[in-house]
Parts: sequence; structure tokens; C-alpha cells
Amino acid sequence: MHSLKIRDLSYKYPSAAQPIFNALNLDFEEGWSAVTGVNGSGKSTLLKLISKELKVEKGKIIGNSLVVYCAQSTEFAPKELEEFMMTYTREAYKLRDLLQVKDEWLGSWDVLSHGERKRLQLAVALSSESDVLMVDEPTNHLDSHSQAIVVEALKRYKGVGILVSHDRALLDALTQQTIMIKAGEVLKYKSKFSLAQEAYGQTLSHKKKVISEQEHELKKINKVVQDQREKVSLAKKRFSKKGVGKSDSSQKEKINGAILTGKDKHDGQMLQRTVTKQRHLSENMNKVSKEYATGISFEGEIARHNFPIALEKNCIALFESTQLCFPRLSVDIGDKVGICGENGAGKSTFISYLVKEIDFQHDYLYIPQEITDKQAEQLFKDISDLNSDEKGELFTLVQRLGSDAKALLNSILPSPGEVRKLLIAQGLLKRPSLIILDEPTNHMDLDSIESLEASLKEYAGVLLFITHDEIFLQNLSTKRWVFAKTQSQAYTVQEIL
Repeated sequence: MHSLKIRDLSYKYPSAAQPIFNALNLDFEEGWSAVTGVNGSGKSTLLKLISKELKVEKGKIIGNSLVVYCAQSTEFAPKELEEFMMTYTREAYKLRDLLQVKDEWLGSWDVLSHGERKRLQLAVALSSESDVLMVDEPTNHLDSHSQAIVVEALKRYKGVGILVSHDRALLDALTQQTIMIKAGEVLKYKSKFSLAQEAYGQTLSHKKKVISEQEHELKKINKVVQDQREKVSLAKKRFSKKGVGKSDSSQKEKINGAILTGKDKHDGQMLQRTVTKQRHLSENMNKVSKEYATGISFEGEIARHNFPIALEKNCIALFESTQLCFPRLSVDIGDKVGICGENGAGKSTFISYLVKEIDFQHDYLYIPQEITDKQAEQLFKDISDLNSDEKGELFTLVQRLGSDAKALLNSILPSPGEVRKLLIAQGLLKRPSLIILDEPTNHMDLDSIESLEASLKEYAGVLLFITHDEIFLQNLSTKRWVFAKTQSQAYTVQEIL
């Protein structure tokens, strides 16, 4: 039975002030283990250390000789893609059949949907002979049918599997061990994600109780410190000979006697001990919990004169001879339109068409489902050009989505989820009256998804969003545009109120 062991592992990015891992010890056995945590907590860094993409600074990793890492980005095709597609073994056929990979996908990476790319990416990873398979967000971009396919495919893997995902159903279906990275701590649970989450909730409840008790204690100590400072200040005034006349020997003798009794010294020592206790208690509270306030508030007036907007009935080309046909569609203030349908049905193509057709100039925010490295570089440049007030507002927005914006901007390798948060925050600075989001929950951690969802509920403008996250869809949409395939190989759009 193969296993993976991490012993006394420490790692720090050159630009970071603190190490991301310090003397970390973990054990992974055969089967699937979940690794969860907020964006930027170190999940992807851990996978890259195991895969030797990053060099271990201190400590060691045992059992990672044959490792395959299936990254979350679908920007580039896997290096082994052509070899896999040209392999005609029984196992290769099974994988292609299981993940519904089509022969014509070879050489068509640029025109495939991100969901099709993800299935192909996973098929290549599963075909590799590995002792350790690490999969980062495998259900990003996938419709419910494809998600079920992926679960069955991953269940076939017999080695050490490590899964990073925000998909709760996938985590529970696959994993029997959960590693949580929370506020710099690495917590280990020998259970599936939902049970680990429940156990963590109980731990968090206890921590909050401890914090509440410590806050109460700190208030009392602060009052004691204030009283003692006043007492010491009065003592200093009493023991001062300033203002005492040169010939007033009687008063000088009284002050000297008081000093000899050591009362002022005793009061000063008590104050010092209390201040030390105050500092230690404050430091301990910071260690116990560091939680950001969450939730974005949308300020500013919505440009109502832009609405309603309508897209006239039309058919547009998708690929080859396939078309997408849709009726007249319109949106007005307050509409939150959930766009759903199977992979390859033309949802992202439709959004691109819509953005070109509407005359909104700069009064809308559009965030695609994948952000390229080049786009991320431009984003960081644009943010560096903001004035101090705009940067402060952006930092607050990102913080309320669960990340430390300053640390993120200093990071050499920000995660896709963190880049998405920056892009959302940058767009919101423009006070858009129309927000268009293509797969907004992709790459985002669970806490951030819930925060974004709650915030978008309060948004007063028009929201269009593509998603395969049924919970997100149910909680947000006021109406849906459903993309479906017809018998003639065309795709249509149906509006459901």
C-alpha cells in the first residue's frame, strides 16, 4: 500500500513576511483526502510542493516519486494530450468513454468549452501511471451531468488521491480524510468533509466562547490599568518636591518618608504587571481567531436610464454548423438572471455576443470564467496605478471576500480565486449598473462564495450570471435563461420566470 508522508515541512515565498507552512506534518494513505481552506491559505502551494514544482526549503516529503498534478486552470492543453488521444489501449478507451471524450477534440483545444477542456484534462491525468494524483478544483466549469461523470472517474483511482475543491457534494462523495487550513493552522480530520466541517464548527464555537470570555477579561484589565495609571500619576505628583519652598523642611521630610515606604514603587510594579497581562491577553486573542468581516455593500446610484435593455430574436454560430437560437430577451432594474445549461451549449458565446450588442460603454462589469496570465498581469498593473483612496477601497472589498489584499498583491503566485476577487473588487469601484459574471464560483473558496452570494442579493442593478452551482442559482436568480439542445443539433434558449 502506497503512502505519502510530509515531515517538518517549512516554506516561505521570497516576498512574504511569514512562512506559509512551518514544521508541517501530514500523512496521506491510499484513497482520497480533501484539502480545504480560503483562497491564498496555501492549498495550491502544498500541491506544488508535493509535485516538486516548488522546492522544499526545510523538512522532507516521502513517497512523491511518481506524482501527477491536475491544475485548476484550463488555459493550456496538457503536454501529454496528443499521446493520450493516440493511445489505443483498453484502459485509454475506457477513460475516453467514461469521460465522454470525443476524437475530434484533438487539435481543438482553443475552441472547446472550459467544461470540455476539464474533462479532457482529467482523462489525461487519470491515464498517467502515478502513485499520487492531485486534482485542483476538478468540477469547475462542469454541468451536473459532467460532474457525475467526473465523480465516477475519480473513484476508479487506486493510489493516493489529494483533492482541492469547493464542491461539497464531490468532497463527500470521494474523501475519507479532510485537511483544513484555517487562519494559519493545519487541522486534520479522519472523516469526510461534512463531518469534518461539523467538528470544526464545534471547535470554532468553543474558540468564540473563549474569545468572548477573554474580551470580558480584557475590559476589566483595561479598567484596572486606567485606575492604576491614575494612581501612579497622582503618586508622582505627591512625591514631587517641585513647588516645595527651599525652607519648607517639614514638607520635604514627609515626601522623603513616603518614598522610603516604597508606596510609589509598589504602585508602579502593580501597573507594570497588569500592563504585561493586558498585552499577553491581547496577543492570545489574536492567535485564537483572525476573521475578516465579510459582505460587500454596493454604493452609488444605479443608472436607471440605461434600462430596460433588450436583445432581439436571433441565431448565432457556435462551431462548425451548430447554431444557438434565442427569442427576444430583456432585462430591467432588479433582475437577477441565472444562465444555465449543459457544457458546450453556447452560454459563454452568448454572453460575448450580448456584451458586444449592448451599448453600455463603461457602466458594466464583465468577468469571464477564466482569467489568463496576461490578463492577471494587466490587472496588477492597473491596481498599482490607482490612487491611495481607490486602493484603500479595493483592499476593503477584497478583505470582505476573505483575503488579505496587501499580501495578495505582494504574492508571486496568487491563486485563480484570489485574482478573481481582485477583478471583482476592481470592477465594483466603477459602481456598475450591470454586472455579468461567467461562472463566478469557479476557484472561489466556500466562505467567499457565501459572502459574494449574500452581497449580490442586495445589489440594486441588473445581474446576469452563468453557473452550474445549483445552490447559488436557486438563492440568487429571479428568472432563468436555460440553454438546451434540440434534435436538429442546434441549441435554444428558454426563459423561465
